[in-house]
Amino acid sequence: MPTVVPPVTRTKDPRVRRPALLVGAGVLVLVLVVVLAVVLTRDDGAPDDGTAPAPSPSVSTPPAESLTTVLSSGFDEGDEGWAPLGEGVGVQDVQDVTHAGAGSLLVTGRSEPWHGAAVDLSGSVARGQVHTVSAWVRLGLGDAASADDVEDAEVALTLERRVEGEGEGEPLYVHVGAATAGAGGWTQVTGTAEVPDGDGAWRLYVESTSPTADLRVDEVTVQRPAPPVQQDVPALSDVAAFPVGVAVGPQDLGGRPADLLLRHFDQVTAENAMKPVVIQPVEGEFDFGPMDEVVDVAAEHGRTVHGHTLVWHRSTPDWFFEAPDGSPLTDSPQDQALLLERLRAHTQTVRDHLAERYGDANPVRSWDVVNEPLDPEEADGLRRSRWYEVLGPTYVAQAFQVAREVLGPDVVLYVNDYDTDAPDRRRALVRLLLDLQAQGAPVDAVGHQMHASLRTDVDRVATTLDAVAGLGLRQAVTELDVAVSASDERLAAAPTDRLAQQGDQVRALVQVFAARDLEFVGVWGLYDTRSWLRHWPEDRPFEAPLLFDDDLQAKPAFWGFVEAAQGAG
Repeated sequence: MPTVVPPVTRTKDPRVRRPALLVGAGVLVLVLVVVLAVVLTRDDGAPDDGTAPAPSPSVSTPPAESLTTVLSSGFDEGDEGWAPLGEGVGVQDVQDVTHAGAGSLLVTGRSEPWHGAAVDLSGSVARGQVHTVSAWVRLGLGDAASADDVEDAEVALTLERRVEGEGEGEPLYVHVGAATAGAGGWTQVTGTAEVPDGDGAWRLYVESTSPTADLRVDEVTVQRPAPPVQQDVPALSDVAAFPVGVAVGPQDLGGRPADLLLRHFDQVTAENAMKPVVIQPVEGEFDFGPMDEVVDVAAEHGRTVHGHTLVWHRSTPDWFFEAPDGSPLTDSPQDQALLLERLRAHTQTVRDHLAERYGDANPVRSWDVVNEPLDPEEADGLRRSRWYEVLGPTYVAQAFQVAREVLGPDVVLYVNDYDTDAPDRRRALVRLLLDLQAQGAPVDAVGHQMHASLRTDVDRVATTLDAVAGLGLRQAVTELDVAVSASDERLAAAPTDRLAQQGDQVRALVQVFAARDLEFVGVWGLYDTRSWLRHWPEDRPFEAPLLFDDDLQAKPAFWGFVEAAQGAG
């Protein structure tokens, strides 16, 4: 019997949620007056010895319920658009030291105080508004033997505006906040700054007075005021004959985003919080804090939850595929048994936690058991993931068997993939489904991610849905968005003509969905700022693929959805 580390269950460190200590603010004149309200919190409990002038009353921080999050970087899914700042600087997402969740950002190779890491905010900040910025920071060890050997240094957050092209002017720097950080614990830096009028590209960067210290960054957020959620528009869940879902993170669960969520959606998917790398980053150590935040809201408000995900080539920690001595697992019978037992142990612990916390009211009704297994360029149509390398082509069937045995007969089990409307991927999908049925695998349903564009052929979408229905399987649209730009295109703004085209495309897609018996239609993000496409495959600050804009207001895409859903009623 393979050895599996027994689970240790923990919730997110409660210190993450304790109220920050307001110690002061200052005024900086740089062509404009910027009010700084710097919040310093040390995770190691060390007090801050500095003092600061009393805050100026000229700019006030909006109440939390009126804010919307325009940037949230937890680094659980890569570098999330952060890039090196300065020659020789490197950035990478790491899992060895984190403040919360599964990852953090490590900045190395610095040789100047301004060297650090930066992220584009051009499509997110609003001129003339006060923005609240927060980050957890600490120094890296570098070549030091221990944290005690690393001298504390100031770490600062700065907003920069650059004017590019003809008539290019000097950059404008808005210093948001700073704090003294060390290598032995995390320090929170928070500040508010008013973004001035004027054209230019904005970015946020982190720097340090120590020119050579490595930096670690985690849980970065930028928030700005948002208008109230519209009450004079139809609720999506009221007009659609099918459940309407949305992918959310913890930043969507309070204030205006939560108002939007609860008005329009009757199902939620945790964007990242239920992935293995977040729940069990270290073997046997389970962190259910992020998942609980999402599922608690769903349970409290009568929403169901679609679980995402159990088996994937990404967001699965490396230890899943390593032997106890750290060597890679092979396709030996012993290693195959170990990998399957790890999957079983993970799934059982998640199941038991949900059962203990919610009992019969557990809102998690379905799971993406296997996510993105397809690769039509391979002879058998399957991606050569580490799951495949260890378990072979039957790993999909084996994963479903484990999921059914652990989760029981009432949970709907999905295989989920993207671009299923493409003919080659459709063929690979149908072949996989036929193979699973021949093997007796308990697959219940197919999830079509539906990351569409203005050029997506709606007829091909219909053909795929009909092909899956012909196999007697249930199906859903799990991750709907409609990009208004090409993946290699960086817009200067979101053109109104493309937003109108997007509305037409959403209408056509939803007409196809509504004409078929779908389990649900899920949108991959609550509002445009929260879309993964803002940073994939490169920064696209004005990409606008969702139903609501950066201010949480209904777009033509929303009305296209509503009109198609109402027309089908």
